[in-house]
Amino acid sequence: MSLCRVWPSEIDGSIDAPPSKTYTHRVFFASLLADGKTRVLDPLYSDDTQATLSIIKSLGAQLEIEPKYVTIEAPGRKLTWTPSLFCRESGTTIRFATAIASLLDRPIILYGTGRLNERPIAGLLRALGNLGVEYIVSRGCCPPHTVKGPARGNSTIVDAWESSQYLSALLLLGARLEEGLTISVTNLSSRGYVDATIDVLRDFGARIRVSDNYKLLEVEGPLRSIDYRVPSDWSSIAVILTAGALSGSVEVRGVKLSKPHPDRQVINILSSVGARVVVGEESILVEKVAKLNPINICIDDFPDLAPIITAIAILACGESRICCVERLVYKESDRASAIIDIAKKVGVDAMFIEEEGRKCIVIRGKCGSIRGGVSLEGFNDHRIVFLATLLGLVSEKPIEITTPYSVSKSYPRFWDDLISLGARVECR
Repeated sequence: MSLCRVWPSEIDGSIDAPPSKTYTHRVFFASLLADGKTRVLDPLYSDDTQATLSIIKSLGAQLEIEPKYVTIEAPGRKLTWTPSLFCRESGTTIRFATAIASLLDRPIILYGTGRLNERPIAGLLRALGNLGVEYIVSRGCCPPHTVKGPARGNSTIVDAWESSQYLSALLLLGARLEEGLTISVTNLSSRGYVDATIDVLRDFGARIRVSDNYKLLEVEGPLRSIDYRVPSDWSSIAVILTAGALSGSVEVRGVKLSKPHPDRQVINILSSVGARVVVGEESILVEKVAKLNPINICIDDFPDLAPIITAIAILACGESRICCVERLVYKESDRASAIIDIAKKVGVDAMFIEEEGRKCIVIRGKCGSIRGGVSLEGFNDHRIVFLATLLGLVSEKPIEITTPYSVSKSYPRFWDDLISLGARVECR
């Protein structure tokens, strides 16, 4: 079993921002649906985006993969049928691929591995059913599942509480349907990821109208091939910036501030707890301070920040509340339970409470230092490994972390970047 041991470290220096997983997924799928040949510059090559590349190749795209770009030649107006699509452990991949596979008139099985087969898909399938798509879903909720199109019609309704990816998948599909698609939406969560999808599709030529506070969206194509440069990844940047706030000083270069992404909220979060944050034209500098303030926040719009907010809360001076955590159970691990488990193992009081109809995690911070000297389960979840790593940097004794290479799901160079900043890390 792989393990990494993170020693107390003061980090200092700068890194280049890694490219965005969120945008890479969306650009790869848009390239499959566009007419012609698209060149994707600075894509993220991670476990999840490699899953997406494999899917679009199976559906007929021709790929030329180079270290700094991918050329994607679309198959034209007819996708290639394949009996099954293996999506590895990528939730984005399987949800987007499900919608796109529904364009074909023969059944396709979609499946994955690990926690993917426990993550919900039924809400998207019901929305596709309104378009005449036939489907079978395992256990009534989750992959593996089968879809058989072709999708027909120009309107559907989706309950997007479980995942905003349901709506993003339908937007991709609608850009390919001849009559476009009107989508009525209930219970939308994580709206910022939908904004990222809209941003990509508009760059590819789609016409999208959003009305009634995202309760009604209209999309129509066609999509055209373009050259597209992938922006920086706020979810990964957030980890490194938080490391600076907890344990030194970090500058992240090459940050694109113009593209929408929910995890940009990390700037406001770090400022609110007292860290020194300097935002430049294409860079962000974060420096630690003597004491961090506690935080009271609803994470519904940026759930992927929950683990790093937990690290801040554990080191803050006072009691923090991280609310709207209900959907964390549907991630690569049950992240809400994993957060509680890790907090308790490093000697911090943490518990679930119900507050104003929301589920919250209450954490009583240790005001700057934890004892460490423990082994923390990474739960094979990249974002939980990030949390454990942040705690290792500020502990009195080293912290051992299991499944450390799950970071390759979203941030393959994480350990190299951290070590380049002065972190002491030993992996075996």
